[in-house]
Order: sequence, then C-alpha cells, then structure tokens
Amino acid sequence: MVFKSADIPISKRKKMMNFVFREPDFPLLIESDDKLLSAFNLEELIQKVRDYDFKLKNTYTVIDSKGEGWTYIHDIDAISPLTIKKRWYKKEIIELCNQFISDDSLKFIGRSLSSKTLPKLITEILEFSANS
Repeated sequence: MVFKSADIPISKRKKMMNFVFREPDFPLLIESDDKLLSAFNLEELIQKVRDYDFKLKNTYTVIDSKGEGWTYIHDIDAISPLTIKKRWYKKEIIELCNQFISDDSLKFIGRSLSSKTLPKLITEILEFSANS
C-alpha cells in the first residue's frame, strides 16, 4: 500500500515512513552518501532518515535482516521491495559495509561466515556500523 504524503497531516509526515507493498524485516542496513546507517526498528529508521541529508542519488540500497534487497527513495520517504538486486549474500554485505571505511585496519572482518546465519551477521554489522 502506498501512502500519498498529501493525504497525511504535516505533523505526522515527519514521524512516518512509507512502505510500498509491505514492510522489510528489521533490523535494516541503509546505504547513504558516505556511511552505512543502521536501524533496529521503525522509530530508529525514521529518526536516522530524518537526521541524515541524502544528496548524491535518488535511491539508496536497503538490506533487511533476511538479506533481501530494498530501495529507499528519499524524495518520498519510501522503502520499496522493487529493486535490481533482490538477494544479498554475506560477502556482498561485508563489502558494502567496508566500502565506506578508508582505513583497512578499521574494516569489518567477517569471521566464521559459514557457521553464521545471515540475521546474525547483519546484527554484527549493524553494531559495528553504529560504533564506527
């Protein structure tokens, strides 16, 4: 279901996020212009998106806890499952995380990837990106 922002009072617009068709499974990794944002719940997602100024692109990559790819469209504050890359694998998620870190000694190193579930790895990356 798509909500049109014109149908929503201005006081509530700042407190919501639009979802196209369905909601992703939290926690989320959100690509931005210069870092990887993390959100453990809807309130945190809304706050981080509201506080961050997205400038360079129209759409940004979002990865949910199952490794499913989503698209964040910042012009309309919407997250959509319609994206080119639907499935993200462990190594690709780590590479996305590390592309924002210039110092090699500070990059995320995934250990024991074969024994970790995808939600566990994403939670580790969320905690890592929140602390860096």
